[in-house]
Amino acid sequence: MESTSSKFLPVRTRIGYGAAEMGIFAVEMMVRLHLMKFYTDVAGLSAELAGLAIAIAMFWDAFTDPVMGILSDRTTRPSGKRRPYLLLGSFVMALAFLATFRPPMMDAEAARFGFLLISYIVLNTAMTVLAVPHSALGGELSFDSNIRTSVFAFRLFFGNMGLLAGTILPILFLDSIAPAGSSGENPGIRDAEAATTAYFYGAAVIAGIILLTGWISYFSTAGRDKPAEKRPPLRGQMIVKEISRLFKVLRNRVFVVLLASYFIAYVGVSINSTLALYYYEYRLRLNSEAVGLILVVFIIVWSASLAFWTWLSRRAGKKYPGFAGVFLLGLATCITYPFFPPGEVMYPLFMSVLGGFLVGAIVLLDSLVADIVDYDELKSGEHREGLYFGFWKMAIKASRGVSMAFTGTLLAAIGFQANQVQAPEVSDRIAFMFGPGVGAFFLLGAIIFLFLPYSRSIHERVQQLLVRKRGLRKKLHSSSHNLQSSVQTGGLS
Repeated sequence: MESTSSKFLPVRTRIGYGAAEMGIFAVEMMVRLHLMKFYTDVAGLSAELAGLAIAIAMFWDAFTDPVMGILSDRTTRPSGKRRPYLLLGSFVMALAFLATFRPPMMDAEAARFGFLLISYIVLNTAMTVLAVPHSALGGELSFDSNIRTSVFAFRLFFGNMGLLAGTILPILFLDSIAPAGSSGENPGIRDAEAATTAYFYGAAVIAGIILLTGWISYFSTAGRDKPAEKRPPLRGQMIVKEISRLFKVLRNRVFVVLLASYFIAYVGVSINSTLALYYYEYRLRLNSEAVGLILVVFIIVWSASLAFWTWLSRRAGKKYPGFAGVFLLGLATCITYPFFPPGEVMYPLFMSVLGGFLVGAIVLLDSLVADIVDYDELKSGEHREGLYFGFWKMAIKASRGVSMAFTGTLLAAIGFQANQVQAPEVSDRIAFMFGPGVGAFFLLGAIIFLFLPYSRSIHERVQQLLVRKRGLRKKLHSSSHNLQSSVQTGGLS
């Protein structure tokens, strides 16, 4: 069996592959936590328009994900069909990220809206070019389900390191360059010009991380990626035909259930991350050091929990542990956040430990996609990793688009005023948005996931049948080649 599908995959390859996720997640975290707050509190854009611009960019990005999956499925470069995009995507993504956090001075709100919209569309497109092939490559590094779980665990481990970078760096630069006012001067208020400089410095460091980790993943996976079989170039009607192929994954009922549950749960994740700074600073009135501590503890616990969830999946499968993690996370979110007293750090700190542990179950949902691709190959006879991971990324970004439009509209509706102390009723509304408003999505997503018609025993059977099918196909191909050689030899004699 070929190396890419063997049961042995060097740890250095797993580590190198996962490295690119650090740059991707660093951008994701800085964008999730700071982009909307940067444009509302620093750039002066209304919450409703900021949410709308980000949502439009996310919906555009959701469409480009499956298209990118198709392109990478058809790429015939000597270095492989996935790896070439790691270099291109990381370079463009680094430049676009810098531009997004360095808007020019513009008086008209429409101009600020337009700049955010365009720069974020470019950033998301570059992220698609990097992230979709990178995700698909992870599923192709090994055929073994347990190794796949390990590969995705390494990927998420480095992703969590990126989350730490995306969390800590902006806070460090903000505190050193644009410190917030003291308690007697409207706490949390920063000078807009200094804050712009601080955010740009944070973005510059993260841009360097993007470039470095993209190159590491490219060179670490050398020889593990193969060019696609040559096909006619995409032209005219063929382009329409290829786009129509996107919807074939929706015929896979198992994938649709997983996609629906993840989409809904991820709306909750996106609202949570977008509202985090609003909740901690405006509702709990915590300083940046306390907020940074809470977020860092959450990420560290999340990263550490991956080993537990990977271990548990080997003994109990992925379905029920995944359900338990997401369901308990939703329950805890609903009954805690609205009732934390302002000024207290210990309560949200405890919840960051509990939430970080429970959300680690996400590794099980991620690794299930590769397992379901095996099921699809058994049924269809086609290997369509890029298509499935394109749709998977599409669900994440579409859910973020929904959540951003929803969050921006709600902030405007509840009377939120940027860069000033909120009225008590507005503060309470932010707390309920951050608590039950988020938890309800986790609970619904978990319940849908419970009905996933796929289990550990089914997947083991699928892999057994797929091994036989691939073996038979290989024998038939070998026999056909030998027969053709015999005919050619006979014809020459």
